[in-house]
Amino acid sequence: MGRGAARPSGDTTAPPPADGRAVPSFTGNEEPPPLVVVLPAFSNGDTVALVAEHTEQAVLATGLSRPICTVLVDTSAATDERTRVAFQNARLWGSRVELTLPGAGWGAAVARGLRHAAQVGAEEVVLADPIAPADLEAPAVESRLASALRRLREQERPGAVCSPLAAPWWQRLLAIHVLRPLCAPSLGLTLVDPQARTLVLSGDAVPDVLSPSWGLMRMGWEHGHGLGLLAAVREAGLDVGQTLPRIPHPEAFARSMNRSPVDRREASALLPTALRLVSVASSVRDPAPVMPWVADLGLAKGQLPPPEVFTAMLTQCSRAAQVVASRPGVAAGWPEPLLNSWHAARALQADIPAIAERLWLTYLARLGPWLRFGASAGGYTVPARHSVVAAARQFLLATGTPVMAEQSAADVRGESIASSLPGTG
Repeated sequence: MGRGAARPSGDTTAPPPADGRAVPSFTGNEEPPPLVVVLPAFSNGDTVALVAEHTEQAVLATGLSRPICTVLVDTSAATDERTRVAFQNARLWGSRVELTLPGAGWGAAVARGLRHAAQVGAEEVVLADPIAPADLEAPAVESRLASALRRLREQERPGAVCSPLAAPWWQRLLAIHVLRPLCAPSLGLTLVDPQARTLVLSGDAVPDVLSPSWGLMRMGWEHGHGLGLLAAVREAGLDVGQTLPRIPHPEAFARSMNRSPVDRREASALLPTALRLVSVASSVRDPAPVMPWVADLGLAKGQLPPPEVFTAMLTQCSRAAQVVASRPGVAAGWPEPLLNSWHAARALQADIPAIAERLWLTYLARLGPWLRFGASAGGYTVPARHSVVAAARQFLLATGTPVMAEQSAADVRGESIASSLPGTG
């Protein structure tokens, strides 16, 4: 990439931060390479300014010593100017750029923003999700985004660091039982949030993400998540990490409480990508052992789904169980179906959509007992870990993935472990 490129022009009239932090100053004829914040937005006029300001404050809190530019990639209709107007009114210290891609998907918007970052020689890129403002209560220097940037700079081969979003436990069940273990052999870590919509990238990772030779779109990141993006970074031999979860703004969290966790669209986007990850080469270095469980922090203990959501989930699970039961030869235990899917995806001409469909139905057939167990235990946290950890460990060992020998004290937190979950092998 071209280092030392001129900073993009934009509005720099906003005042510097009012909390006493120093803003970067530069001398000489050539400015240092910038840090670029990419905001892929679609009709986010009510949140984009807040997220842009919060992101910039987190970046500045890390002691940034180079210019910062925030790039809005607006995919709203050409006649819908609400997002762009809100972005123009955001109080930003650095420069800003507006790019429009009416009707484009999330992946196309991200790619456009990353190409802009590459063109200006960005040293680091922050990909921020404007949909759900989060982590707003903590001081900027203690925010998860600031932590992600610091972790990126500490990596041996800086690649990517995710800043996951916390969610109610019942909306994490696909991740807990399927996506987290399925992705771990290739990514080398157990993702908190496989959506990976907020993350930071090194400048060296950007061309690897955009490289046509990798076939990034085949990994499915155009469907509204960054899982394929992480795969590209890992496949390039760069480091991938994550921070603790960001806590959504109360209004955003309240909306998530009523969202159905049996989301076929989410599964249709994420499962094929996770299955295609089996083709990602392992790092040439000795991989660190993978922890089979990661906690979703910041959620109230005893939190339960709204009754109508819980009833709707169980109805869908019951129908799926009937479909799966009618098919002969379906394994009863878990994670055997997950392991079978992993091996099937490794075939030279694997039918990934068909494998993903079978895995989705098999997962749904077990979801009812898992939901009831979580509800009876007052939350899907420590009481469920014994079974989840055992199943994930079995899967990881069967795939040849190094596994952490024991759960850390911080993970268990000294709480009692309940009996195994139903439907677990």
